[in-house]
Amino acid sequence: MQRRTFLKNTFLTTLAAPGLPRVLGERSAAAEAAVTIFPTRELGRIDKKVFGHFLEHIEDIVYGGIFDPSAKAADATGIRQDVVRAIQDMGGAHVMRWPGGNFVSNYHWEDAIGPRAKRPRRLNTAFNEYESNHFGTDEFLELCRQLPCEPFITVNMGSGTVEEACRWVEYCRRPDERGKTRQPTVQIWGLGNEHFGPWQMGHYTPREYARMVDQYARFMRVVEPDLKFVGVGYNREGLDGENWNRAVLKHSGDWYDWLSIHLYAHRSHLDGKDDFDTTVAMPAFFEDEIRTMIGHIEEYERTARRKEPLKICLEEWNTRHFRKGQIHRRSPRNLTDALYVAGVYNVCLRQAARVGMGNYIYLLNSHAPITVHGDKVVKSATFDVFRLYATVSQPVSVQAAVKSEPFTVGTKGVAAGQPGQAETVTTNRLDVSATRSDDGKRITVFLSNLHPAQALSVRLNIEGRQLAPGGTLHRLHHADRLAVNTPERPDLIRSKTEKLTAAPDRLELPPHSLTVLEVGLV
Repeated sequence: MQRRTFLKNTFLTTLAAPGLPRVLGERSAAAEAAVTIFPTRELGRIDKKVFGHFLEHIEDIVYGGIFDPSAKAADATGIRQDVVRAIQDMGGAHVMRWPGGNFVSNYHWEDAIGPRAKRPRRLNTAFNEYESNHFGTDEFLELCRQLPCEPFITVNMGSGTVEEACRWVEYCRRPDERGKTRQPTVQIWGLGNEHFGPWQMGHYTPREYARMVDQYARFMRVVEPDLKFVGVGYNREGLDGENWNRAVLKHSGDWYDWLSIHLYAHRSHLDGKDDFDTTVAMPAFFEDEIRTMIGHIEEYERTARRKEPLKICLEEWNTRHFRKGQIHRRSPRNLTDALYVAGVYNVCLRQAARVGMGNYIYLLNSHAPITVHGDKVVKSATFDVFRLYATVSQPVSVQAAVKSEPFTVGTKGVAAGQPGQAETVTTNRLDVSATRSDDGKRITVFLSNLHPAQALSVRLNIEGRQLAPGGTLHRLHHADRLAVNTPERPDLIRSKTEKLTAAPDRLELPPHSLTVLEVGLV
């Protein structure tokens, strides 16, 4: 009882704090909800690669972001060490996709090796920006070594060639100019990007793409037999009207270790609209898209001869902020975005049997958890969500049954290349994922209250077990759903951690908040 009173008083004090602007949560009676966790019902092992990230050569993500030889914090390579430390504080990057994205389909990696002064400046037609090529393969691998994280390189299957891709694989395993083996080893290679879409240099039918994959993958593995490949996936029809996934898997599926999917949420709050419900419901739309892809994969696997199941790579995902129809990549992330990120991770954990990798777009400056402002590095409102899921989740995802008020919204969601469309999505005000240690003695539960103004009083049950006394509670909450961290107020939206003494069989969740519970089982 003492525990519940403390949480309630903490919440009321937050709401009463002076100077909180804009969209404020209202104090109202807490709604009842319940969660039952089934520790023995395993959904799959969690691959840390689902907490991966993505760097692309657009705007100031690379240049003026992670790479800036003129910055005070830059090392001899030009990599900003203050940014490296921030990424490490976030729990790391785990796996880093590079260099694209749309950028890669007109990128020639050999332009970006050797002395920087001799590297040619090129126009990249994906974003109509000039590329200095000062950040190339060696700089990327050095960044991955420093973090550390696993590199994931996507080859150019637009204007590139099979031979160029094979030379890239050979270069990455070749000793550098000092005679040392390049590290880390590049094992994960993406076979192109979004070749189902007319915006991509290299717009193919699914059978054309599958035929190219057979050539690229076959000869890249001649150079390095142990490579792992990410194939381009898409749930809808390709250029010829044939379902992309079914055709690609039928004709080239045995080459892939992952099939990619790209999913985005579009936000309208910059135009003054209240898009909270739409945004936090988008992960439910994503889960439907992932289930559709799982169905295509299962259909293929019924006749395929594979040693390992084909996994899904959520290769691109974020919330895009729009103003008057134009995307604003530098628009700072707020608490609503943080709950969206938590929702996507809950989906990944629930679908852990298939979702084996993810790459948030982008790690830095654009839609990002980390932004650079001159010599300052700011951790956005989403930063602690990435950190908590990556660092305190247990290795096994287990089933959780939720009883909570449902809500339905018309959601504009898009799988990359699909025009924005109105979808009716129903989900719960309480969104939950649960994870368990290998020895079965501990669980970590992630609970998001997706109500904009009402608290939730959640009864927590454990099937066949009991909660041990004590534990750790992490909470991300602010009264203003649109509040952001800035260089002047860098810690406005940060999670708070509290040690518990009693068994936490009931949790009081403030409106629009994320709560993470680490606790033992007896």
